[in-house]
Amino acid sequence: MSNAAIERRTTADDVYDRLLADILALRLFPGDKLSEVVIARQLGVSRQPVREAFIRLDNDGLLRVRPQRATEVRRISLSALRDARFLRLAVELEVLHIACSTDTSAFHARFDSNLKQQKKAMDSGRPDRYHQLDYKLHHLLCKSADREFAYETVKSSKSQVDRLCLLSLSDTREMIETYDDHCQLVACIKENRCEDALSILRAHLSRLDAVLETIQLEHAEYFDPN
Repeated sequence: MSNAAIERRTTADDVYDRLLADILALRLFPGDKLSEVVIARQLGVSRQPVREAFIRLDNDGLLRVRPQRATEVRRISLSALRDARFLRLAVELEVLHIACSTDTSAFHARFDSNLKQQKKAMDSGRPDRYHQLDYKLHHLLCKSADREFAYETVKSSKSQVDRLCLLSLSDTREMIETYDDHCQLVACIKENRCEDALSILRAHLSRLDAVLETIQLEHAEYFDPN
C-alpha cells in the first residue's frame, strides 16, 4: 500500500474494518445490539468515527441503525441471500468458461498453493481461515481469466452470504465437500475441460441451498424471513 493510501485512511475506516470483520466472522451475531459509546470505549476512539462506521455498515445491509434506539446487527436476509447467489453464479460461470478456454498455466502454481493452504486449514479445524482461502481461490479464477473486475462484482454481494458460509463450514463435512469441489475445478481448468468445470461450479455454488434449511432450523434467530 502506498504512503498516500495509508495517509488517506481514517479512524472511521479502521473502526469499519474491525466491525465488518467481527460481523462476517460471527464474533458479532445477527441480532446483537451495539452501542456507539461501548464500541468507542473498547477501541479507544471518539464516538464520531464509530458513528460513521455504523452508517457505512448500515448501507452495506449489515447493521440496522435506528435513531434513539440501539443499533443492531442485521439478521441474514433470505431474499438478499438468493439475489447474491444468483449474481455470483451468473458471473462466475462466465469467468470459468473463459478460464477453461485460455492458457492459465501462469496461475497453476498459485492454484496449487491455495489448495495446499485450504487443506491445512481444514485439517486444523479453522473454518474462518478456510473461508478466506476459498474466496482467494475464486479471486484467482477471475485473475486467470483476465477478468479481475468480475471479482469486484462478486465481492460486492458476498457480505450477504459470508455469514451463512461460515456457519455451514462449521460442519467439517462441508469443508471436505467444498475442498473436493475446488480440487476438481482446478483440475478441469488445467486440462481445459470446460463443460465438466461448469457442472462442478453449479453444484459447488448450490451447496448453500442444501445447508440453508438445516441452518435455519438450528439458528432460526439469525434469519430475517423477508
